[in-house]
Amino acid sequence: MVQNARNGNKPAFRHRLVVVLQFCRNFIELTLLLSVAWWWLLPYYGYAIAQLSAGVLLNGLDVPIEAARIDPNGILNTESALVFVLDGHELRLAVALLITNMAPYLALVLATPGLRVVRRLVILVAGAAVLFGGHVAFIVLALYFREAIAAAPHIPHAIAQFYLTLPFLLWIVLAYWGRITASLAETANSENE
Repeated sequence: MVQNARNGNKPAFRHRLVVVLQFCRNFIELTLLLSVAWWWLLPYYGYAIAQLSAGVLLNGLDVPIEAARIDPNGILNTESALVFVLDGHELRLAVALLITNMAPYLALVLATPGLRVVRRLVILVAGAAVLFGGHVAFIVLALYFREAIAAAPHIPHAIAQFYLTLPFLLWIVLAYWGRITASLAETANSENE
């Protein structure tokens, strides 16, 4: 009888395995494609966040930013930097790897099976907006607290590590939060009975 139960679960297990492997394949392929496209668009995106960050610093935090631009560099712009002119001095902020987390996020959402088109679009836009806001916030805070960061350079590295995982956290929360909370509620209800 135990043997029959095990054999009965094999098709379901195989189906799940195929779905997971297909998701992994799609994610890898989409990440490669979207990363190349993202790096190609990086000078435009970088310019936009440089201007927005400079506006926040100048108008909201009274940091005398004189100019802001992106300096595209490297193969596929992967060594690009934002350049801010402050008190006649250029401050360079390597930004290519920081803002590349957008491509894996988009790939995760696009590769996720079972999402309806409208929900997928909402998740794409919401997550991209959070990432965009995070990129601007990181740059603003890095420039606003530049003296403190110079004394403790490990802080931006730790924050950058968080930014590397942020696409995965956003994907889990936005794509699966309903399932997670339903599962937790189900577990709580079964424990209360």
